[in-house]
Amino acid sequence: MIDNMNYRVFKDKNVEKFLDKNSDDVKLIERVEKKILELSENPYLCAERSFKSRKCPKCKKTRIGDYRIIYHISDNTNFVELIDIGLRKNIYKKWD
Repeated sequence: MIDNMNYRVFKDKNVEKFLDKNSDDVKLIERVEKKILELSENPYLCAERSFKSRKCPKCKKTRIGDYRIIYHISDNTNFVELIDIGLRKNIYKKWD
């Protein structure tokens, strides 16, 4: 868990698995960590649009090149849950 002034960020097991699997790609990990920091500061600025999914109707998405981060914002607790990260072509199929 990352604690910051504005929003606390929790990484779901799917996100941890993605980070472990791609730990050799230092540039990608740096870009992901930078985006996570931006999400902790203001998750609404990062949201491109609501993520339309039957599995997660209130989720939002943000992009990092060909990758997408799916996340959920809880305003009453100032909490952002990172639900999943993956390639664009795979993440939409997985969360449809």
